[in-house]
Amino acid sequence: MHEFSLVRSLLEQVERIVTEQGGRAAVEVRVEIGPLSGVEPLLVKEAFSQLSVDATLIIDEVPLMARCHSCAREFELKDFRFACPHCNSRETSIVRGDTFRLMSVTVDISDVVAAARTSDELLETVSPS
Repeated sequence: MHEFSLVRSLLEQVERIVTEQGGRAAVEVRVEIGPLSGVEPLLVKEAFSQLSVDATLIIDEVPLMARCHSCAREFELKDFRFACPHCNSRETSIVRGDTFRLMSVTVDISDVVAAARTSDELLETVSPS
């Protein structure tokens, strides 16, 4: 089960963010998982609960989205049918739903104050390799 190594890598990223922010610990970790990421959300949740001490994991399961090269429309891929529902073109590209990505980390920076950080620098993709 490669989800354990992915969660270990994710927690290393989280720890770096906590340290950069001068925090004590991560309170909440939000990730995005797409259907083509090769990552099983239930197994990520299980690995996270075994490897993390106190942080809460929030998983956003995103739909598989594509863009048609012929008509330039974006659409949700249903049943892995890689054809544009508007013009039936098969010239499409995946635009969302093929990654396991860290979206945000809420960091405990004192006993009373918590800061949420959701900048573009947190949008590092955790490779499922």
